[in-house]
Amino acid sequence: MSSETSTPEKSPFFPLQNVEADTERAAHVTHDPAVEVAHAWEHFYENARWFILCFLPVILLSVLVYVVNFGTTPMPVETPWATYHVTGNMIAALVTAAARCALIAWFLSHLFKDFSFIFRTLAFSLFFLGGMIFLSLWDSDVKPNKVGNPIFDHQHPESMVMPR
Repeated sequence: MSSETSTPEKSPFFPLQNVEADTERAAHVTHDPAVEVAHAWEHFYENARWFILCFLPVILLSVLVYVVNFGTTPMPVETPWATYHVTGNMIAALVTAAARCALIAWFLSHLFKDFSFIFRTLAFSLFFLGGMIFLSLWDSDVKPNKVGNPIFDHQHPESMVMPR
């Protein structure tokens, strides 16, 4: 057996900022104002296209929905658990809100397409929100014996009276 002692290797040192090399490199870089202006115009046209094709129509549609009367006569909508009375204005507002939400989701998916952490956080938030909504329904009297309060005994309500 050899009695060699091994020394741990030092990790290489990488400075976070090398001011001397950066200034030396910057001295040799030429800046062409015409190229920079052309590049800025490319970004402007790309951003203007996003705004004109995506955001401006949704803004105008929101203003149109606010100004135009789509009807205030209640129309019954039957669901298995309840009957809702909606109006044309309510439907138009819901459709516009859904369009705005879809546009924002699409924009954020393009903006953060490389950041999976954002989507994991969003998925967790939606899961957490769904759980909180379920728990609040579970602990309510919305539909007794179906969703309702898990603690309250609906068959024997007298047993749930607190003694004084």
